[in-house]
Amino acid sequence: MTTDPRTLLIQGATVVSLDPLIGVVHGGDIVVRDGIIVAVGTAIDVPGAEVLDARGTIAIPGFVDSHVHAWEGQLRGLAPMADFGSYLGLTAFGHGPRYRPSDMYAGTFATALAALDVGITTMVDNAHNALTPAHSEAAIEGAVDAGIRVVHAVGAPFGADLDHVPAIAAQLRDRLSGPLVDVRLFDINPTPELWAFAKGAGMWVSSEIGPHTPGLEARFEHLQRAGLLTEQHALNHCYDLTERTWELIADSGACVNLCPRSDATFGLGSTIPPVRQALRYAAAIGLSNDNEVSYAVNMFAEMQTLILRDRAEQFRLAARGDSARPDALTPAQVLEFATLGGARNAGLSDRVGSLTPGKQADVVLVRADGVPTISAADPITLIVSLAHPGMVDTVLVSGRTRKRNGRLVGIDAEAARATISSSRDYLFDSATAGVRA
Repeated sequence: MTTDPRTLLIQGATVVSLDPLIGVVHGGDIVVRDGIIVAVGTAIDVPGAEVLDARGTIAIPGFVDSHVHAWEGQLRGLAPMADFGSYLGLTAFGHGPRYRPSDMYAGTFATALAALDVGITTMVDNAHNALTPAHSEAAIEGAVDAGIRVVHAVGAPFGADLDHVPAIAAQLRDRLSGPLVDVRLFDINPTPELWAFAKGAGMWVSSEIGPHTPGLEARFEHLQRAGLLTEQHALNHCYDLTERTWELIADSGACVNLCPRSDATFGLGSTIPPVRQALRYAAAIGLSNDNEVSYAVNMFAEMQTLILRDRAEQFRLAARGDSARPDALTPAQVLEFATLGGARNAGLSDRVGSLTPGKQADVVLVRADGVPTISAADPITLIVSLAHPGMVDTVLVSGRTRKRNGRLVGIDAEAARATISSSRDYLFDSATAGVRA
């Protein structure tokens, strides 16, 4: 029989589809043709298809990281004890101004590879270091070369007033948008000018949102009256917001994404993820790794941290006599945040986020036949509460294999290491030279 190179049959997995009409399929098959899911079911016969034996695995949609500053990838792990000020001193006000386009490439390439390795197939890259058009283009190139699906959000550095940023975003969108690349804007502090440009251009905006934003509630009131706070907004963090601000978010139809590890690590506000408010007011909830300066990109850790921190907060409220629901946040909800909710934040819910026929074949196979999963009966609980990155066996992005048998494919590891370490060494050396000068 001749094998059809366009058709892949993923056979024998426990399929956690995140599609309410399909649900969980035990001993399930997924048929992929030309990068698109065309069928999900059992005992599907596809003559001539390439067969991927997925027995002993759980198939899930690729994770979507709703907000990560991928350009910082070569600074991974440098500041495990940093607070927010220290983080900014290292990145935005430290190494950031010294970045060349090649450093934007190296950082984004590093983050994208790490993301793929742990089952993240889409990242919303909040690239707030657009010093020149070449910097932004190099960042997109780094994501493309890694093979991840990227939503590149062009943003000015902290404290910079770069009027050319909207124009860069529009030009990049026109030239580089494609099957795996989308372009939007990133805003550190919501501004009517940038949001008006985005609305006129039909472009999404990702924004850092919290009480650190001066006069946030009044700003949102103004933006709503101007018709600029819309469903084409992804709001990052959203810690310690006023009730009125949440009501404005609800009226807009905007998405939010929570950062359980980042907020706690850097001491942002009360550091409590606003799960209950987000469930009540947000059009969709995603999860975010934010950056790698203090910890590794790891969506399993984000899901586990969110559940644990929310339960701890609910028990704290109960202990002081307040109304509390420690059991109200379930593994199924959290897995949805990491997939479908992330897809909504990325503006890609029609393409990714669930294993639904017609969507792109962004598929992750997680090994479920090892010692850590013995007696684990529920596949969703296994993924959310028991799994870890070492169990990610296979990663497909639009049907193309990016990881197989636990190893990234199509990547020269030594060349990647040289590219990333060379950039890091340049940044360190230039920083030291600046101190000496």
